[in-house]
Amino acid sequence: MMFPTCNLCSFPVLRLHGGDAGRRCLRCFSTFRHRAVGVVLGWLGLHRSAHVYELSSRGALCRYLQRTFARVTVSELFDGVAPGGVRSGVQCQDVQRLTYAGASFDVVTSTEVFEHVPDDGRAFAEVHRVLRPGGFLVFTVPLMDTTPTLERARIEGGAIVHLVEPEYHGDRLRGRGAVLAFRTYGPDILDRLRGAGFEARLERVDDPAHAIAAGTVVVGRKAT
Repeated sequence: MMFPTCNLCSFPVLRLHGGDAGRRCLRCFSTFRHRAVGVVLGWLGLHRSAHVYELSSRGALCRYLQRTFARVTVSELFDGVAPGGVRSGVQCQDVQRLTYAGASFDVVTSTEVFEHVPDDGRAFAEVHRVLRPGGFLVFTVPLMDTTPTLERARIEGGAIVHLVEPEYHGDRLRGRGAVLAFRTYGPDILDRLRGAGFEARLERVDDPAHAIAAGTVVVGRKAT
């Protein structure tokens, strides 16, 4: 029996728990979302010399980028650290107010980040600013197929206002169930990207050889 392999590191992928989200690489521990982003980056035909900015500092996708591209910048959003500051050798950045100069990067990537950003319109505009002309934003978020984006919460007067039942996700820094989701996106996410100046599309990745089923990747391109 042939197991599917990870396109990020070539190791076998096994189902560690239920559903496609449970199909993890045995070496880099990639999810199908990481692997789908890797496939789409390959489709874009990027040169090794591309300068990539990844909105995290660890994990399977981050390690893949660092092996694949000559220049990779990483960051985290640390509690209690100002944007541009450093903790344990990793720079803190808030995607709503990046400290990088305009036209700094060829590609920006992330997995499951923008649903946690209070003002995603501002964040998309900031990414557009720091990309070079012709550059790409390539990312995943939880995405409903047909329903418009559901706004779950917003910030008013410095306080969080919940519009529906709160939903919390986990991350590597804060643990399980600790990060509020401000929205669940629908296909109108493309309109949000276009509003920030991007050309935008959804790429669907179905690749059984790499254990990717219905992996939807959002791609924005800054016009040349």
